[in-house]
Amino acid sequence: MDFFKRHKFEILILVVLTLIYLASRFYSILSLPIFTDEAIYIRWAQIAKQDANWRFISLTDGKQPMFVWLMMISLRFIQDPLLAGRVVSVGAGFITLIGMYFLGREIFKNNKIGLISSALYVIFPMALVYDRMALYDGLVGTLAVWSLYLIILMVRK
Repeated sequence: MDFFKRHKFEILILVVLTLIYLASRFYSILSLPIFTDEAIYIRWAQIAKQDANWRFISLTDGKQPMFVWLMMISLRFIQDPLLAGRVVSVGAGFITLIGMYFLGREIFKNNKIGLISSALYVIFPMALVYDRMALYDGLVGTLAVWSLYLIILMVRK
């Protein structure tokens, strides 16, 4: 309980950033028209979900399969394929938001810098677009941010 009293400002800001992130990404998420690559990736996930022999179908186009696998999971719970694919991108963007906080905090050894970097990610125009579309780019960004964070931790420790 003492932890929450000491860090109530940071926790409050992180909760507000989370709510702003979710509101900005989910607000009329289906109003964007479907993009060609989105249709391809969603179709791959549908094929891979139906037939286990095609779980690596994305490798036929030189794409890594993790995004397709995550979409296969979301397709089990969400009936609309476009929404299922876009939810995966929103989730990847949220993990990036968390990673930006830890990355900023680790590089500058200051919690406020971590909060500022997360706030900048919430309003970053490229993230606003790509976190709402079922494209690989959101997940690639997530893995890049967390890879950089873990590399910095490895070098320092």
